[in-house]
Amino acid sequence: MFDLDDNIMRQLRETFKIEAAEHIQAMNRLLLALEQNPSASDRAKLIEEIFREAHSLKGAAGATDFNEVERVGHKLETVFGLAKSGKLEMSHELFDLLYTSVDAINAIVDASFAEQPHGIDLDDLLARLAAAERGEFLPAAAAPANAAPVEEAVQVVVEMAAAAPVVEPVSAPPPQPIAAPPPQPVEKAEPKPAPIVETPAPSQPQPQVSTAVRSLGESKNEPTKERRKPGSYGSSTDTTIRVSTTKIDALMTQAGELLVAGLKIDQRLKQVEEVSTALEEINREWLKIREAKTNLTHVGEDSAIQVLLKLLDENQESLRTLSASVGELKRGFSSDALHLSRVANDVGEGVMKVRMLPVGSLFDAFPRLVRDIARTQGKEVELLLEGGETELDRKVLEEIKDPLIHLLRNAVDHGMETPEERQMAGKPRIGTISVKAFQKGNNIVIQVADDGGGINRRQVKQSAVRNNIITEDEAERMSDDEALRLIFASGLSTKAAVTDISGRGVGMDVVRQNVEALHGQVNVESNIGEGTTFTLTLPLTLATTHQLLVQVADQTLGIPISAVERIERVTQKDVAMVSGRRAILVNGEPLSVVRLAEILEMKETEQRIGADGKMPVVILGSARKRIAFMVDDVIGQQETVVKSLGKQLGRVRNVAGATILGSGRVIMTLNPSDMLKSARGSEARTVETKNATQAKAKTKKERRVLVVDDSLSTRTLEKNILETAGYKVSLAIDGRDAWNILNANGNFDIIVSDVLMPGVDGLQLTQMVKKDMNLKKIPVILVTSLDSRADKERGLQVGADAYLVKSNFDQSNLLQTIEQLI
Repeated sequence: MFDLDDNIMRQLRETFKIEAAEHIQAMNRLLLALEQNPSASDRAKLIEEIFREAHSLKGAAGATDFNEVERVGHKLETVFGLAKSGKLEMSHELFDLLYTSVDAINAIVDASFAEQPHGIDLDDLLARLAAAERGEFLPAAAAPANAAPVEEAVQVVVEMAAAAPVVEPVSAPPPQPIAAPPPQPVEKAEPKPAPIVETPAPSQPQPQVSTAVRSLGESKNEPTKERRKPGSYGSSTDTTIRVSTTKIDALMTQAGELLVAGLKIDQRLKQVEEVSTALEEINREWLKIREAKTNLTHVGEDSAIQVLLKLLDENQESLRTLSASVGELKRGFSSDALHLSRVANDVGEGVMKVRMLPVGSLFDAFPRLVRDIARTQGKEVELLLEGGETELDRKVLEEIKDPLIHLLRNAVDHGMETPEERQMAGKPRIGTISVKAFQKGNNIVIQVADDGGGINRRQVKQSAVRNNIITEDEAERMSDDEALRLIFASGLSTKAAVTDISGRGVGMDVVRQNVEALHGQVNVESNIGEGTTFTLTLPLTLATTHQLLVQVADQTLGIPISAVERIERVTQKDVAMVSGRRAILVNGEPLSVVRLAEILEMKETEQRIGADGKMPVVILGSARKRIAFMVDDVIGQQETVVKSLGKQLGRVRNVAGATILGSGRVIMTLNPSDMLKSARGSEARTVETKNATQAKAKTKKERRVLVVDDSLSTRTLEKNILETAGYKVSLAIDGRDAWNILNANGNFDIIVSDVLMPGVDGLQLTQMVKKDMNLKKIPVILVTSLDSRADKERGLQVGADAYLVKSNFDQSNLLQTIEQLI
């Protein structure tokens, strides 16, 4: 035996870290498959495979001086050997001990590289494995005082799974060959679960629980397919190398620059085409005067005209030569630009594919996670995984890990009922949680669904009120969809008791924040008794961004198109006032409208109206809010590379970065999350003070207002407010009285009406006014105590220009609304 160079040993240990992760992940997967009670033939294949994994791990550990791992691996090999020969029964107690052993190996390896004690009682673990060889199961040794309690075990698994990086090849020279057992075929490693504290043997029988895991489209007991050697992809003749991810990121950056260069060349090509067009126009003009030039050829040879004619002939020949050269340049430039575009796209896609990892590399951590949580809570869960081959940018994959873990944890803890509750509800004892990934355009969609009890919207509202997230009045007015989106608010939880799994009001807020930070979206659908589905829509890559280019005043701005729900064109009449805020109806639901120029604090300009009398609005959506933004024009879409603004401008509100267009012009890329927050702040801003409003009113000509209300006190209040602001007010006691006044003298600038009145109510009066050719231009404001979404929709549908709720009545709100409408 000879001593290896320290550098070589370090490289070997780094290689072992990757290999150990592969073996640990494979053993976890195989143990989960064995726990599903497969057929005898499949069971034999699974035990044979896990035996090989333990053998390979033991050999690799011995070759790299991981003696503790080698000892545990040797015992596991013995246990699996006995199970393979049929001398040892795979019981629940044995499975728990095997999971604990695999977790112990994981902890020992991680602690070694972190240069920290692993805290594993190795002698006790080896003694329990030795007893298991004889079919005996010893209780775990008493945990030290500072050890985590048993009920925190699942939380440890969750936190470690979230923290574990996606396993990738690392840059390192190939290690020198040493005497070691030949490596067995193993599967590429992925994030691995963390150690879980062994639960002492219970004094009473525990409920039988199970967690089945399978991929959709496969047989539940389908044997594991043969796997390739670590680091190999494709056929056995493929040659692979390990490359640092920083080098790949640098290549991706350069590929992005190549895309920008291609856009610039496209712009240059347009300029060449413009020159070619100008030359063609000059040629056409020359052809018009050529006949006149021919008539001048009979003039004397010595005259100045002949000199001019000679110059014209020379210029004609030069123009013909120049036109031919420019035409040839245009054709060559066009061909080269097309070739560069293809190469740039191929290079970009090629480098992006190198950065891409299958979503299955993240999925592999989920079965053990779901199994442990379900077993702890006495629930029976089947986890279905689909679309694991779908590829996603490595950075996106790492950032989406936490949200998916939170969703799965909540699906088991919040969503899934106990087997007894499911049977009472007429459901199968075993609940189903599915995780599905697929590509949709330039986005990846990941759906996490369960067939549990669903989300109780009433409880969500109550919790939101209890935690001061919304008021009771706001809760009453909320639609079902709005109430459902409250689950993404920070600090909200419907769990009655705080546990280690949930109940602290964190989790869904993390999901929303992480997804929005990736310029993605998260949506939720839920039905009581049927289950819940979360849909995460994420960009395929962060290297380039597909943007919607819009015009605001004299500025061109970019908005990540992944945050854009839709684009509408509306007229000024489509914009009404609801509770003092501008709104439009989208699919029958009032949606707040704000001017993007106002949000960005740009110089105030008149809103541009198209030739058709309409203006574009861009609707952005997040998990909690949807808002429409008025812009002056929608220019189009473009694939771009977003650049950081540098340390000096590291965090500018509403701005995500800068983008260089093909013309060389630099534009700002907006941050959709910030835009929605700024819009909500804009909605809540107070309007002009009473004195300022009065001062402004005095400078205007006298305006006439018709106030319609059957309540004397309300009529008097509104009359005093309006007259103080400078308006001339007439009063009507109900809709019929108002109609008579309007027909006698319809010279009113605006109508302010209640809704609930005897005889002709406010809705009927509004409808009558809007149908009358002489009166329909008079704006109508409905001021009422009816504040449900349906009431507001009815008001807007009959033609009301604004809808104010008495419970939120504010005189400045009323005055601002009147001022905007007239």
